[in-house]
Amino acid sequence: MKTDEIKTIFDYNFWAFERVWRCISQLSDEQFIEKIDYSTGSIRNMIVHMMGTNRTWMSMLRGIEIPPRLVAEEFDTCSKTKMKWDDLRKEFIFNLNCLDPEHLEGTIQWEVFSHGVKSTNSRWEILLHLANHATDHRAQILALLHQHFHIKTVEQDMIIYLAERNNN
Repeated sequence: MKTDEIKTIFDYNFWAFERVWRCISQLSDEQFIEKIDYSTGSIRNMIVHMMGTNRTWMSMLRGIEIPPRLVAEEFDTCSKTKMKWDDLRKEFIFNLNCLDPEHLEGTIQWEVFSHGVKSTNSRWEILLHLANHATDHRAQILALLHQHFHIKTVEQDMIIYLAERNNN
């Protein structure tokens, strides 16, 4: 897979998350952290999970030390969480730009202790996993915002992103 293609996928990914964040920002801080009997337990927890997952995998892809796990309870407001999201998005993009085509084709061994799974994959495969993982959680968040909080949600289709990009 080409570097530009991976960058396009993550540009789309962050574009879609910005659309979702506009929906999330309609929540009160109490709603944002409200316990929901689904997935990671709250909208906040899903976002913190995504931030931590992206940070951990990118550290593994770059061969650098994995940072400490993010603690959801430290993000008690939507605005505080969004500020951290924005910082980590910039860091992710910087790190993504450090991966040249040779890096993308290279493989890494990994293990997810909590699931008892280990494997060897190319970096581009892991990045595609991250993009797919993000789409899954965005869809979950949008469904919860609509069904649980009765918030009007948005489309997140990549084809809409591509059309907007091509028309600008």
